[in-house]
Amino acid sequence: MIEKTPNMKSLMLSIRVASWSGERQLNWIRRTGCAEDEIVLQLEDCYIAVKSHVTYDEEEEFPDFLDEGIREVLDLFTRLIDVDPELWSPESMVSARQWDVVRDRARRLLVEIRGSSWSSFLDE
Repeated sequence: MIEKTPNMKSLMLSIRVASWSGERQLNWIRRTGCAEDEIVLQLEDCYIAVKSHVTYDEEEEFPDFLDEGIREVLDLFTRLIDVDPELWSPESMVSARQWDVVRDRARRLLVEIRGSSWSSFLDE
């Protein structure tokens, strides 16, 4: 059984933040004082920390569905940056279709997590 760590909780929160509506993401940014790109940076940092913990410290397998899902979300974020840095403005976060694609994938990943043994890490 994989041990629950603060990084696990942070990873799940990062996935949830990526799935939120643009308005909710902007409220989170304002409340935390983070920049817009913190959504992707936090997800990436937590993913690396948790995957390392699971595979090296716990000597367990990191679930393929979670690995692939997070990498897909991160790739979608990278495409946002590559396509047009202006997509990272507050206005674009709320209105740009590209953000909806990222949010939809993050929501699907949450559904996958809820249906897995990793659901206990969600703390919903």
